[in-house]
Amino acid sequence: MLGETNKPSFSSKDINNTSSDYDRYKTLFESINAGAFITSIDGKIIEANLNSCDLFGYKWEEFENMNFNKIFPDNIDWPQLKEEIISKGGMNFETESQKKDGTIFPVTIDTSLFTFNKKPIMLALIWDITERKKAEEKIRQSEEKYRSIFENSAVAIMLTDKDENIISWNNYTEKMFDLNEAELEFKPVKSFYPEEEWHKIRSENIREKGMKHSLETKMYKKDGTLFDVDISISVLKDEMGNITGSVGIIKDISEQKQAEKKIKQSEAKYLGLFESTTDGMLVLDARGEVIDINTKALEIFGKTKDQMIKNNFLSMGLLTAKALSIVVRQFQELLSNNQSTSNEAEIIDKNNKPLNVELTSFFLTKKEELSNFVLIIRDINERKKTEIKLAREHELLNTLMNNLPDPVYFKDDSNRYLMVNKAMAANYNTTPDKMIGKTDFDFLSPEKAQKIFEEDEEIIKSGKFAIDIARKIVSDGGQTRWLSITKIPRFDEEGTIIGVMSIKKDITYWKELEEK
Repeated sequence: MLGETNKPSFSSKDINNTSSDYDRYKTLFESINAGAFITSIDGKIIEANLNSCDLFGYKWEEFENMNFNKIFPDNIDWPQLKEEIISKGGMNFETESQKKDGTIFPVTIDTSLFTFNKKPIMLALIWDITERKKAEEKIRQSEEKYRSIFENSAVAIMLTDKDENIISWNNYTEKMFDLNEAELEFKPVKSFYPEEEWHKIRSENIREKGMKHSLETKMYKKDGTLFDVDISISVLKDEMGNITGSVGIIKDISEQKQAEKKIKQSEAKYLGLFESTTDGMLVLDARGEVIDINTKALEIFGKTKDQMIKNNFLSMGLLTAKALSIVVRQFQELLSNNQSTSNEAEIIDKNNKPLNVELTSFFLTKKEELSNFVLIIRDINERKKTEIKLAREHELLNTLMNNLPDPVYFKDDSNRYLMVNKAMAANYNTTPDKMIGKTDFDFLSPEKAQKIFEEDEEIIKSGKFAIDIARKIVSDGGQTRWLSITKIPRFDEEGTIIGVMSIKKDITYWKELEEK
């Protein structure tokens, strides 16, 4: 007790004036599992037990004549609190208290008032609830976290009672099913499912097994729309093993199902394209082994599918050295920058002869992951023959044009020069290559260029031919010449006008003869 080396303030004489009563009082007071104080009604501390010293960090003698308000921080209004205690005759409450070193900590205080020797006194028992508050805060944070997860999950979460009626749900449930609180509360889970789907779920014996993870089924929205879902169910039981309810997690997989349907359709289209294309196609793994090959490729190489599948295409002798290097390089470019390229090369055909082909490779992707290589082999033998023929014809045309003394030009439908001969370029004091892609406005005065533009534009728009039109030309130096001009429209294979062709012949000599 306070001043135990001296006479206690709350002495043995005050307790029936017997030593045995005082000893019992002392033992009881000290054995209280709390900081215990006896104070006067105005708050002056009369007694404090050992626990109070440990709790607040004071020595016994420091409590002597200390006012009870000293154990409260400044923000606690002790006078008001004291009045409330007096008016109620004691009370139990939580508040904050302050140690000697200034540490503020949460406490529970139980106060009671009674009269002793005709004087009112107060008994205050104080418990440090720091650990409890920490535990409560952890629980609160945990509940807040799981509540946040519960309410913000992009899946519907339902809690049912033992009779499979909904008793709790998250916000997403209302959004998923377009139902409000009144419509969801105590709604039977069974009502969400078509009868055949409910029987399917029942056949899983989930109540006996305790849980079922990832079961695909169908459920109804409010408007009766059926949609695909993936559900996981956990059964809740009490300590006796009796079912008290269940938790269902529902994920809308409508988009996933639609995507799967599209993939299946795409695969069907791929198989159709793979077999019906006029190009040879091979699917190779990273080592070059043939995983799949279409009919056209088998026809090109004169092989059967069994002869090709699981064999390394790069080492079967079907590629020339150049073609092999091209395929390897294409694969390397795909791996390094995912860039698909096409190259011409020769392969060895079914007759063991070189065949002109165009080789194109790309990645075959599956679920957004790169998996295998696809090699396309296009027979370009006929194209090469045509290119050679066209090249020869073009060379012949160039030879003919450049040896004609008369100016000749070809224009596109925008009046740009596509081809001119030397005689035509000489008229503009330039060379044929410098005229390509340009117009008359790049070489002539605006007036002259506009006139030629309008004439050629009329040919392109009307499709009419202008044959041997005689025209008198006066040069800037005053020299007169006569030209016979022929202009005809140019057509593509479908008969669409794509430009104009013109040839100019100098007929000055013949005109002069006529005049004589």
